[in-house]
Amino acid sequence: MDTLSRLLSLFTIHTSLDIRCELAAPWVLDEPPSTPGTAPFHVIVEGSARVDAPGHEPLALQAGDIVVFPGGSAHRLHAGLAQDAGRDALPDAAPVRTLDGAGPLLRKGNAGAGPATGILCGTLVFDDAARRALLGALPPVMVVRASRADDFPGLHALVRLLQHETADTRPGAGVIVAQLSGALFALLMRAWLAQSATTPGLFAVLADRRLGHALQKMLEAPQQPWTVAELAAASFVSRATFARLFVQLSGMTPADALTQLRMALAARTLLHGERPVGDVALEVGYQSEAAFNRVFKRHYGIGPGGYRRGQRGGAGPADR
Repeated sequence: MDTLSRLLSLFTIHTSLDIRCELAAPWVLDEPPSTPGTAPFHVIVEGSARVDAPGHEPLALQAGDIVVFPGGSAHRLHAGLAQDAGRDALPDAAPVRTLDGAGPLLRKGNAGAGPATGILCGTLVFDDAARRALLGALPPVMVVRASRADDFPGLHALVRLLQHETADTRPGAGVIVAQLSGALFALLMRAWLAQSATTPGLFAVLADRRLGHALQKMLEAPQQPWTVAELAAASFVSRATFARLFVQLSGMTPADALTQLRMALAARTLLHGERPVGDVALEVGYQSEAAFNRVFKRHYGIGPGGYRRGQRGGAGPADR
């Protein structure tokens, strides 16, 4: 398994498509802030749009482009308004309303007379482990430009297929859209890593041609007591260079990164099996169950048993 696949397989990220917008300029969509761990995204499947977000330069998007807000910040999408028009321009925009008609997604549109824009809107929901390890390694606004099929053929094909399946009612469309949406995040990350400068975090280490080898080693065998010397050797750099670059790219030490990966694996194992906590501790590299419990509680704020019960919605005595 490749390094990106191993990294993403540790975490649970639920992807859902919820709304298909069929808009004609002028139009405005104002999106409020989302809850922590929820990242809204928009896929432009037809036409163009502009995006405004606090603290970020305005963005021009074309068909095939995807914008994601990992921090869940409020933002505005619009078309047909003057670039410097503020909220005073809203009365000139054709109101967006829910449309009648069947289909796998809720449909919204307006009565504008200008150029058409099609947008698929959805959310990425990160579990506890993913929020801790991945969201901090993503920028406030992610843009992936997949309008050209020869740049990112897989993502381009997925966008085109989603556009087709959400356009009308077809047998099995709901299931197909749900399954396709599940592949969207992995394809987004593949394209983003190839296209953009990374934010400090695990993705920045993965993208580095030298340190990516060390991350691969940790992901292949997180239970191993990896030393800086061993990881530096895997990266073909000196210990000092490795330690300095790792902290520079990830914002944490190699030991902290290994702990983060171990805790993500432990959380996944606890949630998707019935193995005793002691066995989980051994699997992720802790010979002592007590030591594992201390690290897990420090990481998640609750012990392994309480975490398992709480995430499954079960009741039980509080962990101490």
